[in-house]
Amino acid sequence: MKNLVIAEFKAQPGKAEELTNIFNEALVDTRAFDGCLSIDLYYEEKTNTFTMLENWESLDHYEKYLQWRIDTGIQDVMDPVLEGGWDGVVSSIKRLGPKTDI
Repeated sequence: MKNLVIAEFKAQPGKAEELTNIFNEALVDTRAFDGCLSIDLYYEEKTNTFTMLENWESLDHYEKYLQWRIDTGIQDVMDPVLEGGWDGVVSSIKRLGPKTDI
């Protein structure tokens, strides 16, 4: 992995399937975005939470992507299905950068 970014998306009760549908559409564009190397999504049923592991060419690439998502209205799409809305996702983001050789 080059630069790992982790984000959590906690679905509102009964909204996990709707959130899955949003991901199915949105991640096509994300995976095609300049600098995106891969994205894996995991679901924890107990907490109704999706955890996204993103691998980016650089954190600058990721920041450009995130700004593009904000500018194109992702908050309006995500707010109705997320606990804590889009702001909750943004506060969960961990920009880990490259793997260390320890």
